[in-house]
Amino acid sequence: MALPTVLKRAVPPTVQSAVRKFLWPDYSPETPGTKVIEFWVDVVSGCNLRCTACPVGMPEYSNSIGQKLTEMPIELFEKICLKAKADTQGNCRFGLYNWTEPTLHSKLHELIACAESHGVPCGISSNLNHDYDWSLLKPLHLWNFTITVSGFTQRTYQINHKGGRIEPVLANLIRISETLGDWDYFKNIDVRYLVHKQNLHEVGLFKHFCEKLGMKFTPYHAYYMPIDKMFDGLENVPPELEYIYYSPQLVRQAIGDHRSQNCFMRESQVCLDHEGNFSVCCVQSPSAPTIANYLDTPFQAMQAKRYGSDLCRQCTSTGINIFATYGIQEPTEIQQQIEALLPVDLKEFR
Repeated sequence: MALPTVLKRAVPPTVQSAVRKFLWPDYSPETPGTKVIEFWVDVVSGCNLRCTACPVGMPEYSNSIGQKLTEMPIELFEKICLKAKADTQGNCRFGLYNWTEPTLHSKLHELIACAESHGVPCGISSNLNHDYDWSLLKPLHLWNFTITVSGFTQRTYQINHKGGRIEPVLANLIRISETLGDWDYFKNIDVRYLVHKQNLHEVGLFKHFCEKLGMKFTPYHAYYMPIDKMFDGLENVPPELEYIYYSPQLVRQAIGDHRSQNCFMRESQVCLDHEGNFSVCCVQSPSAPTIANYLDTPFQAMQAKRYGSDLCRQCTSTGINIFATYGIQEPTEIQQQIEALLPVDLKEFR
């Protein structure tokens, strides 16, 4: 239930929040089935890169490079598929990613086929640094295939994608174009270029490269991760993230006292690790304690735990939910205020 429009217009956001908690103390998300619920599932325990703006690349996260990689068993994955489908009345889809690299799973194609056999659409995301057999995807149906990049030359690429090499990325893009070019789902491949202060000069090069391969190219503002860094960024810019212009301070300046409870990351998204444990949301660090196991928790009980978490309260009270979602759920004037302060207009690259 939402607050009346008249109340929204007349009462400050802080008071609105207090009124909402008083009137509807059990304020919770929409009932499953009224919108698509997206499950982000890490099917392995680590990644092959140590990206600067990602918690997997930070010292406190140990289960990555140099550690034993653990894969989610297909039996566990199937149980998650069945429960997710039942919980959402069949209105769900999976993304086999969050903090890890899905192509490191030795049976990734079997996981996708398993989900499809139960009518659950699957998508993947990759940094393309791993030499994967892309032909394994051809019999499958992917609702999305996101490829993240941040530079066309090694010098630029390594600023954000630390530990990665641009050469295999470009080679894999060519292989994907050659192998999957006539695939029905080739159109769902999206090369996402994370734009920051030091890679603007290579956006055009990468866009041209993708156009030659017939691939979709989409620029995005590079961002802070995980949420701890976002909170830190409200006060001071972390030295290692100075290259990123889209900052919590910039968004706070743009939105002023505006706050909201809008957050698709909790409303229509569920994040699970390789053991099936759920966390508050996708921007919570993978090194943070999980809440409980998804298979052991009723859907509404899980959502209540997430909505009632201290992290959620801190996030919405500081406006970080607006920063983390690029403000796309906020009123048009708020979105325009954010865009007005950004030094880069992404529309120039589209």
